[in-house]
Amino acid sequence: MNRTTLRAGLVEPLRNQRGATAVLVSIMLLALLAVAALAIDVGHAVVAKNELQNASDAAALAGARALGQIYEAMPNISLTGYTLTGGQVATIVAAATAAAASNAAAGVTIALNAGDIAIGQWDPATRVLTPSLVLPRAVRVIARRDGVANGPVTTFLAGVFNRPTVNVNAAATAQLTSVGAVAQGDMNAPFAISQFYFDSGFGCGSTIQFSPSIPGNPQTCAGWTSYDRGPFSNNTLVQEVNGMVDGSYQAPAVTAGVSSIETGNGNLGNRAWSALVNLWQTQTASNGAWNVFVPVYAGNNCSPSGSQLVVGFATVQVTYVGGPGSAGNAAACQGSTLQTGCISGVVQCDVFEGTGGGGGTYGTFGTIPGLVE
Repeated sequence: MNRTTLRAGLVEPLRNQRGATAVLVSIMLLALLAVAALAIDVGHAVVAKNELQNASDAAALAGARALGQIYEAMPNISLTGYTLTGGQVATIVAAATAAAASNAAAGVTIALNAGDIAIGQWDPATRVLTPSLVLPRAVRVIARRDGVANGPVTTFLAGVFNRPTVNVNAAATAQLTSVGAVAQGDMNAPFAISQFYFDSGFGCGSTIQFSPSIPGNPQTCAGWTSYDRGPFSNNTLVQEVNGMVDGSYQAPAVTAGVSSIETGNGNLGNRAWSALVNLWQTQTASNGAWNVFVPVYAGNNCSPSGSQLVVGFATVQVTYVGGPGSAGNAAACQGSTLQTGCISGVVQCDVFEGTGGGGGTYGTFGTIPGLVE
């Protein structure tokens, strides 16, 4: 064997790349499989999470709506301190469970874990729900595909990397928020309260004086309203109040932040006072008390006139309506010896109306929930 032949025999194996290529191809195939597993299985998990979100949204809304219906069935008065019964809790849980069961995630019908349904108070600042059965206004639900409920989601390719399943969950909270809109006929008195009254520290449990308005006294920061009929006048007020008595007039539908109302201020004529006294006596005789549902208008105008933007709604139990005349001062109207020309009442806390939320917080809440998480 000559030197040339010997050199060729030694170098040729070193030039053979077939073995290295096989290793490289194997590595590339493994990498491609990993990318495929990531794309397919992560996408599958994301779809499952979206489906779980639909289930938790539906369940939270259904549970909160059941809560609202419980409040609707109760007397339309302040419910401060009311505690849900075991049966009422069961009704809320059943509604949430049924709503979740109408949804599926990754092909599995969603069953809720009992510990994943919470009833309580939602704090929008901290975004935390504190469980409580004392006049709760929110329901939070977690829908799962994991070891706790419904089993984890099976992967397609990630099992090659020892990940045969993946855990997925989604949470939602629905709340009964302050009334944001009212239907025709819901408002039942020609009164309106300034937002300034509430901004000044008055509100639930405080006295509000609709008449007379005393300059510099925010507790009397209110006015008359003829709703959508302007300009305001004594004659318009008389027509509307008499219509409220005999059922021939209903106040219009109003939406906070969108609708405006016509307002007026000052002393009323004898016919207007007589109509108001009649309405008060009629309502008190029929219901034991006159709970008025009134708009809250924007700004700090305590002697409103003309169009005012509505920002929310409040409930007031009217405690006194004097006859025709001019009141002397605020103290006389709010004291033990009331006089003519006075209208006063107490702002009610935790009243629930069969309507939606979204308005300013003035103590009256809707029973149709909205998602807050």
